[in-house]
Amino acid sequence: MSTTPTPGPPTPPTPPTPPRPPHVELLIGYANSIDHELATDDLTTPAELDAWLTEHGLGAGAMRATADDLAVARRLREALQAAFTANHEGTGDFTALDAVAERLPLRLGGRDVPGDSPQPGLVPVLDGVPGALTRLLVAVNAAVVDGTWRRVKLCAADDCGWAYFDASKNRSRTWCEWGCGNKAKTRSYRARRKAAGMSGPA
Repeated sequence: MSTTPTPGPPTPPTPPTPPRPPHVELLIGYANSIDHELATDDLTTPAELDAWLTEHGLGAGAMRATADDLAVARRLREALQAAFTANHEGTGDFTALDAVAERLPLRLGGRDVPGDSPQPGLVPVLDGVPGALTRLLVAVNAAVVDGTWRRVKLCAADDCGWAYFDASKNRSRTWCEWGCGNKAKTRSYRARRKAAGMSGPA
């Protein structure tokens, strides 16, 4: 005589993937304006900086970057990449960002809130290109406030360096979405085979 198995407890629903808000997309896009694997860089001239800022809604058509603006922009990108690496390593180091922020001051200004009175928020002190770059620091603060900052990381692959959003439940993702994890596992596997004196396809 067969018995009907007692059903187990229901499987808990998969938690939703944390969203990627616009300010996080902006930070990732800025960090990825250089592609180490393809050896391309979108910020090599003041004109390219103007174009990038305008394309991403940070600048106006009349804005003209200088060589000094470009140097600050590249420092800011490097500082963001360093902070994303620190997020990956769990150190939380943002000293490089703090250093470049001296050139990009912020103040409290009124922000419009639909259906409510204006509220204080961080706004750039400077106009022009410096002000546009400062809005990237505003995006950093927004990511810290909404809890997405620690999820923005730099791929652990030495030949990649691509910024990505770690949507895993416990923020444990190590690689970007372009297959770097598989490449690293393949290299590790081949290294183990070589160390063991094995041959043949890997």
